[in-house]
Amino acid sequence: MEKRIYTIISALLLMQTAVFGQGIYDALRFSKQYYDGTARSLGMGNAMLSLGGDLGALSYNPAASGIYRYSEMVITPALMGDINSTDYLGGTVRSDRARFALGNVGWVGYFDTGRTRGLKNMNISLVSNQTNNFTSRTSARGADARTSFIASMAANMPAGITGYDMDMPEGAPDYPFLYSGAPWSSILGWNTGLIDTVGSAGGFIGATENLDNGKAYIPGELRQSYHSETSGYTQDVILNLSGNVNDIFYFGVNVLFQSIWYNSYTSYSEEAADPSVFQTGFTGMTYDYRQTTSGFGVGVEAGFIVRPVAGLTIGGSVSTPTWLFLKDNWQESMGGYTSQFGACTVSSPTGAYEYRVTSPFRWSLGAGYVFGSIAAVGIDYERADYSQIIMADSDGNRQAFRSENSAIAATFQAVNSIRAGAEFRIPGGLSLRMGYNYYSSSERGYDDSRHYASAGIGYRGKGGFFIDAAYQQQCNRTEDSYTLYDDYAGIEAPVLTSRYMGWKFLLSIGLRF
Repeated sequence: MEKRIYTIISALLLMQTAVFGQGIYDALRFSKQYYDGTARSLGMGNAMLSLGGDLGALSYNPAASGIYRYSEMVITPALMGDINSTDYLGGTVRSDRARFALGNVGWVGYFDTGRTRGLKNMNISLVSNQTNNFTSRTSARGADARTSFIASMAANMPAGITGYDMDMPEGAPDYPFLYSGAPWSSILGWNTGLIDTVGSAGGFIGATENLDNGKAYIPGELRQSYHSETSGYTQDVILNLSGNVNDIFYFGVNVLFQSIWYNSYTSYSEEAADPSVFQTGFTGMTYDYRQTTSGFGVGVEAGFIVRPVAGLTIGGSVSTPTWLFLKDNWQESMGGYTSQFGACTVSSPTGAYEYRVTSPFRWSLGAGYVFGSIAAVGIDYERADYSQIIMADSDGNRQAFRSENSAIAATFQAVNSIRAGAEFRIPGGLSLRMGYNYYSSSERGYDDSRHYASAGIGYRGKGGFFIDAAYQQQCNRTEDSYTLYDDYAGIEAPVLTSRYMGWKFLLSIGLRF
């Protein structure tokens, strides 16, 4: 597979009101699902599509609650993390992160119809399951005497933009950000003195460059540093209705309300190893970018479980697209020091943009077998075609994202997911569990497939009390390569390669009554 290389900070620099920066990878991020649920379901690799009887399984089969012959309450706190190592400019930096989250909380109410045949019970459930977690941390450091973020910004200034266009008038400092058409970072660079015009010849030069007979060059070593942190989640809030027909056929319907929150912080800095060699007296600079995305989604799901013969279970589900309503807020700041302008820090206004994403239709099938009270096994298959993601503005106009929607169709593809798991019951109320998940790549020409292994243990006590624990570990490292700024003047920017894998630990505590 080809290695995907893109420019991460230059993509952030497009985030402004004139040219909004909501891109295809934002749409993909909020459409993907990596189920958490309860510790029991995670321990079995979430291969419970046909087994049911667990509130974590409601996110992928609404019929899972129809199995219940009792009411239940459960809560699942979680610890989730990311293990990351980054190669940049000949050095390697490891940066890990972990955060607490709420993997699951829910209630199912069992209602006996009193019938011995036909519809024997109807159940109602209210459940919240986390379906994605955005915890990550990436850091990189290195020294370079060939290229510079500030020099790249100056060289790639859009045609027709002048310094006058980027001046921040007293009393109206937001004016150039809203009306000049210049990238916000360029406006910050201009007003901090980190980029300047090149005499009467026109064009721009960065504070990290010297001029020699009209030719710009980096005169000395620059210590570069990059740090990025993300956090957030996608949380399903499910209102579920399910039923049991003759202990053979189980059905269920979900009304899905999805809560989305995503927070990103990116910082990049350059520091002169020897400021005396820079004609501008450049000492150092720092650029910071902060973005928050919040929103909600709605959708409908339906599913079934059937027991054609003793022990064997077959299940299936289908989900409508989830209609997501999102809002981005972002802000940039830049500061630095040169002998001409001294120390200066400038911040942009807070940008905001509302838009919509329609995540794809998904369906799944699964089979399981229950060996009496000794063991249970399950295997599931799920498919979602991410090339069908649709972006639109807040009014639902897809033409506003015509190029993005075309890129989605050309870049993304259908993902095939396989989940497998087993549970073994031990005398004394103990259970041991193991599971495996596979997600195929969501992009054409780039391998972002993932393999997960999980294991868990549970205890069922007298009086309906139970407690479960599970750990899941990504088995393969996901690799991502990108530059921190654009190439310029025929010089390639250094490539950063990040390798990471996620893990999670869930603990469920519940009561059956």
